[in-house]
Amino acid sequence: MKKSLFSTLVVLFLLPVMAYAAQKNAVKIAVASNSKDPRSSISSKAGHCPYYLIFNDTGELIEVLANPYKDAQRRAGQQTANLLADKGATIVIAENFGEKMIGVMRSNGTNYFKLQGVVLDAVKKVLGPGNQILIKLDRNLSPVSYESYRKLINIEPNGRKREYVLFTVKKGRDKVAALFISPASEKGRSTLRLVENMWLYIPNVGKPIRITSLQSVVGGVFNNSDILRLDYAAEYFVEKMEELGDKYILNLKAKTKTVAYDKLKMWVDKDKILPIKVQCLTEASMLIKTIYFKQTRDFGNKIVRPSVIETDSPLHKGYKSVMLFANIKKRTFKDEVFTLTFMPNLESLRQ
Repeated sequence: MKKSLFSTLVVLFLLPVMAYAAQKNAVKIAVASNSKDPRSSISSKAGHCPYYLIFNDTGELIEVLANPYKDAQRRAGQQTANLLADKGATIVIAENFGEKMIGVMRSNGTNYFKLQGVVLDAVKKVLGPGNQILIKLDRNLSPVSYESYRKLINIEPNGRKREYVLFTVKKGRDKVAALFISPASEKGRSTLRLVENMWLYIPNVGKPIRITSLQSVVGGVFNNSDILRLDYAAEYFVEKMEELGDKYILNLKAKTKTVAYDKLKMWVDKDKILPIKVQCLTEASMLIKTIYFKQTRDFGNKIVRPSVIETDSPLHKGYKSVMLFANIKKRTFKDEVFTLTFMPNLESLRQ
């Protein structure tokens, strides 16, 4: 009798916990709309739109939200982003977003899509399997927050190599920092990425220097965007998905003009939902580089992903760069770790 009573109490305790977890992980799509009708057009003003229509993961309209900040003179986008996060929105759709609203959404872990047309059509597009696969692929590649060690090797046509070892930490969808461990000439340097903004700290200089995504702090074929990469779904959405045998082929388009590549073509292993190859392209579909994902291994704690990434480019014939991953571990960090003032102190995070 006591055992039965205990089991009942456990179930009664777990039910609300499970319900909360399910609600927390459920997909909710908020679309900036010009009216309450889901057949209306998507608003071009994410922060100042009159309504947000909220849909569940089956595409059913579950709430019409009047935007209380539509006439706000200041911080409309930021306040709207926080309101939608409080409503449980995991994805936000509008024709355009301000940079500050994008920053808040990324900090909140909210995905976003810039789309035009009819509200319902946009919801169907986002709920399509391609974007869901991309989101899952990101989590298979790395936890939301983690630390890792990487060796970067630049190989020249004559066989000469230059190697770097980096300690890297990441939090959420918009914060990445890396510390140079070797060679000795680079030791103590660090890099920081917040959304699309990047900095390099050099000990002898003392003040962080702004860098761009297309530059490279290590030379070689990998640029800063590759080295300090955010989630793919944070920067791209799937325009088109194809199936080819045991692979998916995802055609990705950049969400903003500030990212390193306008388009990506990604081959994905159907079974593992991990990338095999990615072509990085211009808006005109000119190939910039190809990235290859190799040697999948188990890093522990359910992290199974490629341990080697290689890249080459038709723009740098004969050159190749390789990235080797080690000791990927889930780890949480305070936001202060990802600030300009903390860049000289990244060494203190190594355990």
